[in-house]
Amino acid sequence: MKHPCANVPRVGELLQVHDHKIHMLRRSRANRPEVVFLHGCGSLAEEVVAPFEVHENIGIIAPDRPGYGFSSPLPSGSQGPLGQSFWLETFLEHIGGGPRVLVGHSIGCAPPLLLAQRRPDLVRAMLLIAPCCRPVPFKPFVLLRTAMMPMIGSTVRRQMTTRWPEVIFRSALRTSAAPNPVPEYLAALPARHIVSSPTIETMVAELSAFNADMAAFGRLSSDLPITVVFGDRDGVIDYRWHSAWIQRNHDQAVFKTLRGVGHLPHHVRTEVCVELLELLVDTVSIVENKRTLVAGG
Repeated sequence: MKHPCANVPRVGELLQVHDHKIHMLRRSRANRPEVVFLHGCGSLAEEVVAPFEVHENIGIIAPDRPGYGFSSPLPSGSQGPLGQSFWLETFLEHIGGGPRVLVGHSIGCAPPLLLAQRRPDLVRAMLLIAPCCRPVPFKPFVLLRTAMMPMIGSTVRRQMTTRWPEVIFRSALRTSAAPNPVPEYLAALPARHIVSSPTIETMVAELSAFNADMAAFGRLSSDLPITVVFGDRDGVIDYRWHSAWIQRNHDQAVFKTLRGVGHLPHHVRTEVCVELLELLVDTVSIVENKRTLVAGG
């Protein structure tokens, strides 16, 4: 099976969930649970699931997070990880199916972590890929912040989205993938759909709210299975910084650090991430079957 990425956006299902328009990709598999995937900053559902879709036995539900792709943005003041955790709660309740296994990449790991703390009944297990989850030292993000300034911001956004989207997208991909090469199918993602004015606004808003939202995070139940994958050459986040924070808040988390890998372990070492996800799903299924047998007495 070929990777489904193309130069035009993929269109899946469009849901109306209360006040939110949510676009999602979905693929069901018989006798396999559907795993929910959440992409990182400045990305799309089709990016985070691309390496997993080549494996036919994984059921997939992947929404564009609010303000990305075809999904509508959240109101001002609720666009950070905490507000997105409420959005995720509403989304999971809408699609039904009971508690889910969640997969997040980068900052896309923050909302499910907050959700697991507030609503553990909705989260069965988590695979966190290169997670950005601990409050981080301030970074200026000069271009993004300039794009949101009064007076000149609209002009900068117009230049970014009409003249520079391919340049900005290629640069971001190289930074995320480094020191690994950018896979061809990622380079073929729709740059103009990704580098849009709503996306720029969303990125600035969620990055600005990130530290305050995550500073209030507390410990998770050790009964929640969590597997964490980092690359030891990640140039986007300091994996040791986030790893220590996760260990403090979940003493049973399982860690896998991949040598020579940057911020995109799911694209660079797909087979490892798929194996870890399948192990997580199988472990959850075994535990649930045991509970069913005990309950049936």
